[in-house]
Amino acid sequence: MMYIILDGDDIGLKIEKSFMENDEVILKKINEDIKKIVDFISIYLVQERLEIIFSGADGIICKGHEVNIKNLSDFVKKECLPYTFSIGIGDTLKSSFLALRYAKSISKNVTVSYTIKSDEFKILRF
Repeated sequence: MMYIILDGDDIGLKIEKSFMENDEVILKKINEDIKKIVDFISIYLVQERLEIIFSGADGIICKGHEVNIKNLSDFVKKECLPYTFSIGIGDTLKSSFLALRYAKSISKNVTVSYTIKSDEFKILRF
């Protein structure tokens, strides 16, 4: 089984900025944009035969037996602009979370895999 976590990059900071600038219009736009993007990605994941475990805010958690990681990464990078998402992939929920945290610690818009068995992070560059 493979677990995948997708999480928007710096969405919270964009929301905070709208608060600081007292900009309700931008706050609403961010909300609408992220809802549409998360729904769009979720549809793609289901079409790829992945099961959605969680979908909300700026993140998605799913699982499945097979997924073409390159295609998923390319899809997210192409279809989510101007927003970016980091992706963590693992053989358990915990390992996918660790992969996501590692991805976010090194950069944004990155895909990282981690398995407990190998105890090795792999930065997936396509």
